Amino acid sequence: MKELIRYKRFTLTFFVMCILQTNMFGQLRIDSPYSRFGLGDVNPGYNASQSSMGGVAFAIRDPLRINILNPASYINIDSSSFVFNAGFSGFLIQTKSSSQSGNSNYFNIGNLNFAMPFTKWWKTSAGLVPYSTIGYDVNVYEEIDSIGTVRYGYLGDGGASRIYWGNAFRISKNFAAGVNMSYIFGNLNLRRESEMLDLAKSFNYRYTNTVNIKSLYFEYGIQYHTSLGNKKDYFLDLGLVYANQQNFKAVKSALAYTYSEGTEGYEYHKDTVLNTENGVGNIIIPQKIGAGFSFGKEKSWMMAADVSFEEWSKYSAFGVMGILNNSIKINFGGRYFIGKYALNMGFMYNESYLTLHEKNINDYGISFGVGIPLMSQNNPPSTSYMDLGFEFGRRGTLANSLIQQDYIKIKLGLNIRNTWFQRPKYL
Repeated sequence: MKELIRYKRFTLTFFVMCILQTNMFGQLRIDSPYSRFGLGDVNPGYNASQSSMGGVAFAIRDPLRINILNPASYINIDSSSFVFNAGFSGFLIQTKSSSQSGNSNYFNIGNLNFAMPFTKWWKTSAGLVPYSTIGYDVNVYEEIDSIGTVRYGYLGDGGASRIYWGNAFRISKNFAAGVNMSYIFGNLNLRRESEMLDLAKSFNYRYTNTVNIKSLYFEYGIQYHTSLGNKKDYFLDLGLVYANQQNFKAVKSALAYTYSEGTEGYEYHKDTVLNTENGVGNIIIPQKIGAGFSFGKEKSWMMAADVSFEEWSKYSAFGVMGILNNSIKINFGGRYFIGKYALNMGFMYNESYLTLHEKNINDYGISFGVGIPLMSQNNPPSTSYMDLGFEFGRRGTLANSLIQQDYIKIKLGLNIRNTWFQRPKYL
């Protein structure tokens, strides 16, 4: 009865937090002109611990942390435990070109999810995480004869969120398979505008393109685990993930108008040039495949590596092919235990889908962090963790008049484990 009451309380709290988090996602802000392309900056889905290990995930087995990058990993949740994860992210970004630079920072909720057992061979997880984000504000100035200075503005905001339900099944003693079913939803807003700064009575022009996404998305994963050594205290884990090419259902609308600026920041619309709605179509999301391994000694140390491929050259939106390339990502990391404290380090290299001005817009970084145990008052006591991670990276280049971004990511994760499903024993 106590477990049922506890479960109902958590369910109510979780859905309230999901509603609040959805509103937070709607206000997410990043500061990258490269988020203009595709669906924006796609969230890789790392939890704080994985982020501090360079993003390794495909072969990671962890009974305390939820690994959504490989749904087969849910099988490792203890059969008597309920696990709740909450993640928070902070970003400090320096953006610079060959002529100027600027700094920005922000903080937001990263994820809310939980995992629990149905049976010893069937475990499940659900939650809400960001799928992609768009955020940029770029101005270009041009001198035109008889007109003067003209400002061209390019602005974008919004993004997509992801509600997922995942299930993992133990196929044999060493082998597990899983699937994530996600509902992707959100608005992508892209704007451009022009303003003649030297002509006080001129009308400005603004064009806004909005894409609304509501669609299902499926991902699949498998994991293989074996113990090694005379004492069977070493392990080798293998992981494989796959998502086939899928179509996102989307609706686009466009609005273009002329306007003038009034006092105190007000705008006065002059004429509507274009107003179209309900342009229904598909956004093709390319297939992706990834594989990884982890090797180590139980409760002592671990090293892991992942490689993944995404076929972004097949991306298209409303029948129009994108200008994206296939991408490859390499992740390498490890963990070392001092008592119950986990020390993490890692490296990440992402050959992204963007090529601009004949230059690849790649992303690479190093990371480190610590997992701090939080002992509960349960009898027997269970261990939860607070994870703190830092990533130092660089995206883009200054060559060929492009933009380079140096960033610091700060990740905080709370991983709460509770033994809800353990039957009491009476003496």
